[in-house]
Amino acid sequence: MSSLAATPGPSKPWRWWVPAALRWGITLAVVAGVSRRIWLEREKLVAEDLRLVPSWLVASGACYLLGLATCAGFWWLAMRDSGARPSWTSTLAAYFAGHLGKYVPGKVAVLVIRATMVRGAGVGIIMAAHTSAHETVLMMAMGALIATTFLLAVDRFQHGYLLAVASDLVAQCGLSESWARHASAVLLTVSGALSVGLGLLALPPVVSRFGRLARRPFSNLAGDGASPCRWRTVAAGATMIAVGWFLMGLSLAGALAAMHSFPDVIGRWGLLPALGLLTALVALATVGGFVIPTPGGLGSREWILIETLDPVIGGGHAVVVAVVLRLVWIVAELAAAGLFWLVEFRCKQLQGQSN
Repeated sequence: MSSLAATPGPSKPWRWWVPAALRWGITLAVVAGVSRRIWLEREKLVAEDLRLVPSWLVASGACYLLGLATCAGFWWLAMRDSGARPSWTSTLAAYFAGHLGKYVPGKVAVLVIRATMVRGAGVGIIMAAHTSAHETVLMMAMGALIATTFLLAVDRFQHGYLLAVASDLVAQCGLSESWARHASAVLLTVSGALSVGLGLLALPPVVSRFGRLARRPFSNLAGDGASPCRWRTVAAGATMIAVGWFLMGLSLAGALAAMHSFPDVIGRWGLLPALGLLTALVALATVGGFVIPTPGGLGSREWILIETLDPVIGGGHAVVVAVVLRLVWIVAELAAAGLFWLVEFRCKQLQGQSN
């Protein structure tokens, strides 16, 4: 009888196929939305002037990498809080290499790559993965906060911007114009809720609690002891990451300048409001791409960027900018990952020779 009682019950296949079906459904919906938008803008795309200015593309990629470097800086500080002493070169090499892992479905590859590459000098795999996850959550929390704050400010300055975005969205869904105000309110509410929810997850007491739970099955691993999460480190990280989001907004401005569009945006909006808007849109698109379960936010980030840029530069131009920005960022990530890997490899060679 006891053996029968211990026999596990029948498996419940819905526990795996329901989430899988949900992920695939969202992915297909995003792909369909982006494809439909490109189809609607096909005539404008044919007429687009695609003569890009290479120097502005380089500047766009550089701003993006500098923005990510601020996030890597927080990860470095978080690991030092845990008593580890990772070098800057190993941190940057692991960070940018791991960033490419976001294109692998599931988003877990990012943590695995970073934790594997940065281990050593007192850095354990679990601690590295835990602090890397904290960096990601704080980055997205700050992105959602910046998007919500800047969109509210921009809408007050350029009255009707959010309504224009919402009107286009409800029109694509086949709804009446009266739904536009509700849609704009939902957009801000979701962005604000994400900033609060992710912000709570990034607070030191919550992070420390999750860290203890994550390390419990691996308590015998060297270098993976308790890692305190300090308020001052989180505050410094939030400030650094806020600067990083502004740099990513400059990256979008660089992509627009490469397409000869940024002067028109400045002429219509003014320099500071334009930069604030672009920062908000990059943050909103990136956080949306993180939340929507597509690898690396492919498609979802572009769709959000296209829809929010449409009232600013037009739909056809927005499609091209979204694609150009994605390509610039991928090339920049590959270049940074390769460069810092070579630098770290050379540093280890020199260290081995000196020993």
